[in-house]
Amino acid sequence: MTKGGSVILRIYFSLVAFVTLMILIFSVSDLVNLTLKTFIFPKADQPGYVSYCDKAMMTDAQCEEQKQRDAEQAMVQKQQDAVRDLSLLIVSAPLFWIHFRIVYRDWMGEHGGKKDDKA
Repeated sequence: MTKGGSVILRIYFSLVAFVTLMILIFSVSDLVNLTLKTFIFPKADQPGYVSYCDKAMMTDAQCEEQKQRDAEQAMVQKQQDAVRDLSLLIVSAPLFWIHFRIVYRDWMGEHGGKKDDKA
């Protein structure tokens, strides 16, 4: 951006850089959470609800089948979360880099430019 760049452009680039940074932080933290629950602390990945099996209405085989379906659904949900987080990461990282680089160059241009290495 030039020194005479408009305030609206500066606000736009700053806001996009901030929003994409937040998206990056949330997607990376969600991926770390998913990885920790899957590989390091598998008991922390138990469903938050208890599947109830009514023995009067269902046989043992039906109860086991229900538990298997619940486990499969939990795995599908984890994979969907991982795909969402990876896609957010892939899209937001370049957007953040481009916008932050422009904001940083503009800021450095206004505040003295490059520092001298005479020390």
